[in-house]
Amino acid sequence: MKLYKEYDKHSIRAIIESGLKRDLHMHTSFSDGTQSPEKLLKLRMGQGFEMLAITDHDGIEGSVIGEEFAEKTGLCYIAGIEFDSEDPLGKDLHILGYGYDKNNKDFKEALLEIRIKRARRNDLLMKALNERGYNITLDDVGSINKGRYVGKPTFAYILYLNGYTKNPNEAFSTIFRDEDIRSIKKETLSSKDVVDIIHTAGGVAVMAHPMEQRKTGESFEDFKPRMYQIMDRMREYGIDGIECYHPSASPEQSELLVDYADMHSLMITEGSDVHSPNHIRDYSRYHLP
Repeated sequence: MKLYKEYDKHSIRAIIESGLKRDLHMHTSFSDGTQSPEKLLKLRMGQGFEMLAITDHDGIEGSVIGEEFAEKTGLCYIAGIEFDSEDPLGKDLHILGYGYDKNNKDFKEALLEIRIKRARRNDLLMKALNERGYNITLDDVGSINKGRYVGKPTFAYILYLNGYTKNPNEAFSTIFRDEDIRSIKKETLSSKDVVDIIHTAGGVAVMAHPMEQRKTGESFEDFKPRMYQIMDRMREYGIDGIECYHPSASPEQSELLVDYADMHSLMITEGSDVHSPNHIRDYSRYHLP
């Protein structure tokens, strides 16, 4: 079911907030997830979910396959994507897009631009790792998820497979923290541009997991004013909703996000941010007082 063909923006919001059991934030093997779109959708349907969206990072290949699966099964499905973005108030700020027209010219050009920027960063990252003696090849990169999506998690997994770390996460706490590696930043679009692109393609834009803007070691009381400042900025850009229910938010924090969304007439969404059924991320640091 391709909602952008059948509903206007207000109807997309109405169906998202209709009370169906929903998971509107899921990743497949077309980005940094481990399961195919079909397998993931079948799993979630078997768990009783009635409305689903695949939101792979900066790409729609998995979501398109999800649409085809939904048309065959009658699943209530919303075309989705998760854009990385940046803003003076928040780095690595993620924005979810729903119900977009995937054939929109500006939307397609933005995805191509993002892919080119990511490839440029990945080339620099692989070169830096090889200069440090880690011996990563293009064949190594292409063997992970068939090369569909390449990012730091890809290199972390390769380092693990090649015996340089005990597990993929170790690379993030050791190798990737060294200054020469940290200095290689991914290039992303601005948050405002992302919201505009989603709207241009007829979709709705939602700020993903606000709690993940909280810094390591930052108390929630210290973070809270900045959290509201970031969400206020997103409203200035025309954001349509807030992901109020996400594993990074405790029940009490979700209530605050819902109150904010209600106060400003924003759409309320929820998602598991699932990447693998066998690997659950530890969100506990975001729940600390």
